[in-house]
Amino acid sequence: MNRTEYIWYSSEIKTLEALLEDIPEENVIERMGFESRLKEARTAIKGVTMPDPQRLKLTFRGQPVVDNYGIYADFAGQALEKFTDAVVAIIASIKDKLRSEKGRIPEKQQNQLLVVGPAIGSFGFELELPEIPASNDNYLFDEPHVACESVKKIQAIFQTIAEGTDEDLSELIDEIHPRAIANVYDFLEHQMKYKAWCGLDFEGHVFRFQNEGQLVTAARRLAKDNIAEDEVCFEGTLLGVLPNDRRFELEISKEDIKKGKTYLSFEEGKILSKYTTKPVRITLKEIRVGQGNPRYILESLDKVVSVDVSNAAYR
Repeated sequence: MNRTEYIWYSSEIKTLEALLEDIPEENVIERMGFESRLKEARTAIKGVTMPDPQRLKLTFRGQPVVDNYGIYADFAGQALEKFTDAVVAIIASIKDKLRSEKGRIPEKQQNQLLVVGPAIGSFGFELELPEIPASNDNYLFDEPHVACESVKKIQAIFQTIAEGTDEDLSELIDEIHPRAIANVYDFLEHQMKYKAWCGLDFEGHVFRFQNEGQLVTAARRLAKDNIAEDEVCFEGTLLGVLPNDRRFELEISKEDIKKGKTYLSFEEGKILSKYTTKPVRITLKEIRVGQGNPRYILESLDKVVSVDVSNAAYR
């Protein structure tokens, strides 16, 4: 049962209880239908535990904001859409469903944010995250809520681009698909266009850009001209592959070991494992943030080929 169904049954119970209070006990036939529906509704949610919804506060300052009174609709509407796109794209990245650079973001409709009220403090919105996935008709409290993880990563990106080093940023975005990073930048770029800056309050942690200048400087660190992407080809020995974690290690020489991640499925990762301890030629995407160390990504199996150890170039 999802939250929408739970709310519907809860509302049905309250409505039926109110109706029955106005019908005299002696009107047995009149009460019969309502009592039957009430019993069904109570049975439907019996034993179902529904956790409190996860919420965040997204606030803005700057030209589009009129004190604590309001915010211009053209800015706010697009800002909410771009923030939602960033959250959904990172969810897809975490779930390894963001393979392409273009097209629709996977599962966008299922991961919509719900505006549940204004957030006071400059001006902004209180947003409810999509519900935690259910299993066996109940909620699993020991599973990570991927939408929560997405918001935490966005908050961490904001703080890192404002206060961290290029290496800090490289480590952070190493886990996130480049397309999702581009969505975060789009959200920040929209604010630059309107001379605004945002704050994000989630699970007791608050980060706010101090002013327009700080946001502009920080956002430029996520711009395409600060994140270099190249294809590089290496020959070496594949030391190890972790299909679950989508990680690999490639030994170019004893002093040079390249570590990286893959966009491979678990089954594809198992196929890649068959190359372990064997000499290979591998084409990787190299990503470098500012002056940070390069990160490597293996995008597909066809980027890996066996090589002959007698090959002079390999020797």
